[in-house]
Amino acid sequence: MEMKRIYQIIGLCIGMGLFSSCRQEERSLYEGEGLLLLGMEVSEQVDVVSRAASAAEDNQDELKAKCKVRIYEGDKLVRKYAGWNNVPAEGITLASRPYRVRITSGDSVAASFDRKFYEGNQEFEIRKGATTKVDVICYIANALVQVNFDKSLTDYLTEGKVEVSVEDAEGTLAFPYPEAEDGQPTGYYTFPAGKEYLICKFTATTKSGEKIEQTDRIEGAKTSTLYKLTYRHTDGETPERPEEGGGFFDLVIDETPLHTQDEEVVIYQRPVISMQHNGETVSTDAPWLIEVNEQNVRPQVTVKASSPLQQVNVGGTLFGFLGGSTVDLMQEDVRQQFAAQGIAVSLPQERQMTIDFQEYLYSAGLLAAEGNYEMAFDVRDQQGKQRASTWALSISNSNVQTLPIPYPYLIWADRATLYGEIIEGRQAEGPFYFRYRKKGSDENWSENVEGSQQPDSRLILSPEIQGLTPGTTYEYQLLEGEKPSSIVCEFTTEAAVQLPNYSFENWSGGVPKLIHGSGESMFWDSGNHGTQKVSANVTEPDSSVKHSGNYSARLKSMYASMLGIGQFAAGNMFIGQYLDTQMSGLTGNGVLGLGRPFTARPLALRGYIRYISGTVDKGGDRIANGKQDEGIIYMALTDGEGESYNGTNWSFIIRTKDQHFFSKDEANVIAYGEKVWTANTEGEGMVPFEIRFNYEEKADGKTRIPNRLLLVAAASRYGDYFQGSTQSVMWLDDLELVYEERELSSN
Repeated sequence: MEMKRIYQIIGLCIGMGLFSSCRQEERSLYEGEGLLLLGMEVSEQVDVVSRAASAAEDNQDELKAKCKVRIYEGDKLVRKYAGWNNVPAEGITLASRPYRVRITSGDSVAASFDRKFYEGNQEFEIRKGATTKVDVICYIANALVQVNFDKSLTDYLTEGKVEVSVEDAEGTLAFPYPEAEDGQPTGYYTFPAGKEYLICKFTATTKSGEKIEQTDRIEGAKTSTLYKLTYRHTDGETPERPEEGGGFFDLVIDETPLHTQDEEVVIYQRPVISMQHNGETVSTDAPWLIEVNEQNVRPQVTVKASSPLQQVNVGGTLFGFLGGSTVDLMQEDVRQQFAAQGIAVSLPQERQMTIDFQEYLYSAGLLAAEGNYEMAFDVRDQQGKQRASTWALSISNSNVQTLPIPYPYLIWADRATLYGEIIEGRQAEGPFYFRYRKKGSDENWSENVEGSQQPDSRLILSPEIQGLTPGTTYEYQLLEGEKPSSIVCEFTTEAAVQLPNYSFENWSGGVPKLIHGSGESMFWDSGNHGTQKVSANVTEPDSSVKHSGNYSARLKSMYASMLGIGQFAAGNMFIGQYLDTQMSGLTGNGVLGLGRPFTARPLALRGYIRYISGTVDKGGDRIANGKQDEGIIYMALTDGEGESYNGTNWSFIIRTKDQHFFSKDEANVIAYGEKVWTANTEGEGMVPFEIRFNYEEKADGKTRIPNRLLLVAAASRYGDYFQGSTQSVMWLDDLELVYEERELSSN
């Protein structure tokens, strides 16, 4: 039986619907106050089997006598009473606003066979000068547990018990097998905060004397719910030779809510601001286009809130008479100021305001010539819900209008596609052009870029505008011939985000050596955590080989051994974190979380490398002994949730024990790039390299925005399989992400 909830979304007014408002009390109330008459009842109905004891077994008067009443305004406690006799029978005076009452009674112990806990909650609203009656029903708030044993165990076990516990030892109750003639008792449990689960430990003795133990855990256990636990032999069958012992048990869990309840939940929304004209709603997602000298332009703005309005701040160039200031329309003198300008502001009720512009746009001369105006709103209600928005109006005779770029994936760090359209109902002959410039600069508009009207559409697009500066805001216009749209739109190119510690100057720790300075956040990590038991680092700073600064990162493959026992470890470095080492016999297997949060879209990675390819001496099925080892760098941009480990999401989690390795074909991969070195690099210094992200490899690669970036570098390509050369070394320095096409190499 599911709890039924009736969700009431509040707009213009709130109807609590739970109880009818009582008559006006003949008593003195201060301005803005109301009266609460509170009632309490302990539920006697529990819609479960009879062994789940109901409130009928408890004394109603006793439960009311030791109840606790708490009244809250939001999260703030405003009234509290211990015992029902201390609740004012004549009513409780409260300020006019929404509240919540919580009543509890009984004994809140971790576990008991006879001590129950009751709780009731109710939301309500006090209205000024009125009396509100609120009756709170308190239901059993424990989790109830009953244990049953299937007949399939009869020929198998001699005795046993099930211990069902919460967090600590005091929260344990034992249910014996075989059960007593009068049946099993019902256990009542209370969960510690944040630990809503039950641990069920079944211990028994078979007819052959074997001891059996099985522990199960019920996650996400709920209060006011009955859990019927039934233990049975696997598949409910009696074993062919039960005297030999062995076998397995099934635990069947039946979860049943203790009661059904129609619960009306009041959801307070943010205020809603809308504009109407000639009976139709005007979209405020784009500028409202009005022709010069258009007749009968009389918009109305309506503000609605879930609770009484507290402030309605307005401003903007549309209200030139304000001189650039912002005013609060909740003030009577401000409304009179607007009325003097021909704008009627009314409050038909405390949760609604109407702003009728009447003839203001015409009388103020705003429709006489082309121009752009805006009006800004900042609305807040007494619940603290707030909404701020700015609307634009464009007075123009142009046949075209500039449109915002609709999809973020069309805006790269160095390029973008611009949008516009022919205004509905107007005739445009063309040709069409776009022009753009950096916002806030003294630069002139760019040369006109020819736009193209899409087939069977009013939509006009530019070709991809290239050569833009990363992290820069641009403004642009659509033109019909030489006449520009009155609307100017803007966009901001993606920032050219670089990798932290990309020159590998900052290190800390000893063994394991960490690729970040002391006190800095981790971005890079390595397999040093896996070799620390043998006091070795596979990845370290090196001052002898470098491109700039003081250090490079040296990745050295090795055979890590202790007491004659060891395994091959590739020199490696990656964006992410070394999470764990899982042992498989004497072999340590790494668990690596790949990827860090990242939302930019670089075109390539470039940097400097020196690589020494050793002869493979730890070969296998991936690369044979005697061959030259291979070094690799691979990288990917990913989206989606990825994989989770201890509550943290990663692009991918490598588990070498399970041979769970990353593939560029993973569903969350947007773009991938790699480079493999099969021989030594030239000379004894570092040489440049470049790896491009291949956005074209997937059909939707250019239309997805990443949320993480991963990068892995290894001196031995098959190090995940513990194969490679103990003589292979890779040095890396100055890894830089490239965002502009003009900066890429010609290769």
